[in-house]
Amino acid sequence: LGRPRPRDSVTMLRFSVLCLLLSVLVTQSSGFAVQPCRLWLSSRPSVSPAVFGRRAVATRGAKGAPLGGLRAGMSFTYSTIERQTQTGISIWDVTAEIRDAVQEAGVKEGFVNIINQHTTTGVLINEYESRLVDDIRQFLFKIAPPQAPYLHNDLHLRPQSDEDKQRVLTNGWDISDAAELEAWRAQEPLNAHSHLLSMIVGNSETIPVSGGKLCIGKWQSVMLVDMDGPRTRTLGIQVVGATLGP
Repeated sequence: LGRPRPRDSVTMLRFSVLCLLLSVLVTQSSGFAVQPCRLWLSSRPSVSPAVFGRRAVATRGAKGAPLGGLRAGMSFTYSTIERQTQTGISIWDVTAEIRDAVQEAGVKEGFVNIINQHTTTGVLINEYESRLVDDIRQFLFKIAPPQAPYLHNDLHLRPQSDEDKQRVLTNGWDISDAAELEAWRAQEPLNAHSHLLSMIVGNSETIPVSGGKLCIGKWQSVMLVDMDGPRTRTLGIQVVGATLGP
């Protein structure tokens, strides 16, 4: 059938993008889908890697074959960080830890996803300035005052549904025993406002990575917001993208 011969640069670009997508979808060991792309691209010196914006992104050939003078590979790295928080609502700048995770992963072009692992914390991007941080804290208290009446805080009525009871059992509390049921209720905080604020703030952020750096503004910081401290809080960080080298 012969190799495909695109008639113009638009077709060449589309084919290059297709190659990049295929290289992500298949594993490194199964090169059957990537191999035709590698052969076609490597046989045409005039064809550059697919260009997005100002940066060229090279796809990975079978077994790490070089494309366009670069050796490319996909990296998927997951790590966690912990932070001991303070009483009430506390806000923490975790930008440095996320930058460290990107650097350790070696990803040059891709993205990083940050997700909190709790139901009373949140993740946001904004300016981390001390007086603004106090404004954020006061603003959140106004949205959902801790002293307001909430059904979730009626501990004597919980767990209510069969599904609620099963979740408590799954998490290690044998509430069929009356003493353990009371022990579970005793350790439950009155924190309905914290759950509501977590839903408002949001639980994750995704940030592009280009040139090995976070693509955020110079005044932007990634912040962990704890609405129910003090506790030990955990953030998950997954870095995904291409590692490029000579």
